[in-house]
Amino acid sequence: MSPDKSKQPCQGLAKVQEVLERFGVAGDADWMAVVLFARNLVAEMDLFSAGQKAALQAAVFEQMGMKPLDRQRFKRVIDSIQGFLLDNSKVADLSDQLKAERDGSSALYAEMGRMVQDIQASSRTRQTSLQRMGQDTEALIVSDDSKAEVVRRFRGMITEMVAQAREEARDWEERARQMERTANFDPLLSELYSRRALDVQLDAAIKRARRSNCPLSLMFLDVDHFKTVNDTYGHTVGDGVLRVLAAIVSAHAVQFGGYAARYGGEELVVLCEGLDEDTAVVRAESIRLDVANCPCQPQYNGPAPAEPICVTVSIGVAQLGPRQAVSDLIRAADQAMYAAKTNGRNMVAAYSDTPESQKA
Repeated sequence: MSPDKSKQPCQGLAKVQEVLERFGVAGDADWMAVVLFARNLVAEMDLFSAGQKAALQAAVFEQMGMKPLDRQRFKRVIDSIQGFLLDNSKVADLSDQLKAERDGSSALYAEMGRMVQDIQASSRTRQTSLQRMGQDTEALIVSDDSKAEVVRRFRGMITEMVAQAREEARDWEERARQMERTANFDPLLSELYSRRALDVQLDAAIKRARRSNCPLSLMFLDVDHFKTVNDTYGHTVGDGVLRVLAAIVSAHAVQFGGYAARYGGEELVVLCEGLDEDTAVVRAESIRLDVANCPCQPQYNGPAPAEPICVTVSIGVAQLGPRQAVSDLIRAADQAMYAAKTNGRNMVAAYSDTPESQKA
């Protein structure tokens, strides 16, 4: 006979109460909240690995084992919990992503501000030129020159003004392209589109795939052991490694019409319109091989390493399903990538071949 699930919450609270009584703080709401968090909530969080969860729980109960359990001890426990929450790779990735978004937005706003100032200056210059032309035209009309000479000189003024206008139009068109690049491309990895641009492209690509009944696949790439690179050589070198990776991924994406973007941190994605999962896996395998065979020579202040840095990538590939949304496609490719890491890294995994236990 299956256990009565309605009694489980009561049993859980009874266990918590036993813990509180053992530590001598029964009935204290603050300490109850701490125990509930450490005992129940941490177990359900996907921010932490199993080892991190165990370490957090051990740290909390170690602090509670010290006497007295006063407000000062309570504060220390809270500080240790905050430390675990903030010192976490997923939180760090989110912080890096937010910083990149802020940097990209700041660059765009600064460029827009400069463009507005330049437009105002150009307008003043154009107005001055028109006034000068009007004065020159009046001088021509009252001059003693022949009509043919007046027309010739007036035509010359018009030609010069048109040429200036065309040159200015070319400059503004180039400025507009630069602004579009600032808005759509990643501020660090300039070969790749930004996360904001990717979100827009994904929505549009899914609509096109639905209308045309064509396949749509997504690659999700993650650098293997990238933290080791940063810890060993520093983040400046890590950024250099990412730039090399971005160049390789972008070059491959151009070949098959893919849309390469930075998803966050060392995670890149390639949107593959018109490619089914099997074809995308073949393309992903080419990217994986090129990355593995392309050592990077770091540039930084310090003794040069004996050998160039070699990195590998794990790649997950998923194809858009009949009723999948954008988030479903990203999640599927991400889960396939984690399956590649679980199975040894430096490999490509397809979501359709990923074991069910790794899709949960």
